[in-house]
Amino acid sequence: MGMTISSYGEDSVFVELDSIKPLSVSSQLSKLLPHATIRLGLESLVITFAEFGDHCETVKQAIEQITPQDQIQAGREHLIPVSYDGEDLELIAKTLNVSVAEIIKAHQLTTWSVAMIGFAPGFPYLTPIDPQLPEALLLSKIGRLSTPRVKVPSGSVGIAAGMSCIYPSKMPGGWHLLGHTEIKLFDAYREESPCLFEVGDVVRFEGLAK
Repeated sequence: MGMTISSYGEDSVFVELDSIKPLSVSSQLSKLLPHATIRLGLESLVITFAEFGDHCETVKQAIEQITPQDQIQAGREHLIPVSYDGEDLELIAKTLNVSVAEIIKAHQLTTWSVAMIGFAPGFPYLTPIDPQLPEALLLSKIGRLSTPRVKVPSGSVGIAAGMSCIYPSKMPGGWHLLGHTEIKLFDAYREESPCLFEVGDVVRFEGLAK
């Protein structure tokens, strides 16, 4: 298993994985390191221990005991209603030489997985479960904006670099905007969890152009 392990502060270890999804190893690591906290990135893990010290060897030995899972058990499924009125829809369609309707269809036919939550509380990085499908490949041709917006409205749904996202609150951002949803992604007072999504959850979108 290709990886790079290094100390990360006084109590944590940073693990950069080579072509392996962090979710495919996290559940096994949690069992081998029950007293550590594991946070997932898109291509990496941060493992934090209760005690200060160099824990690199402990993590290395744990990782050597696990086998990446080809079939990852999916989490909860979410169907997110979207009003496709984003200010970048026309630009995306023109760039890809397709219609706005085809962009919306591609976004809805792609089944997304929550690969990571970060950047801001509740902000999900959604990656296609099957990135080789024509719809996912089409959307992957759109990168980030050359100049990020200073303010993106809460609930905005965007795409960039083969991923999709939903802005949980008003904030700066550089994703191309397709529309918006009224679903609240982060609520500090939500009893079960402040974040609506968890890593591994499955997300699908529905809705019409405005």
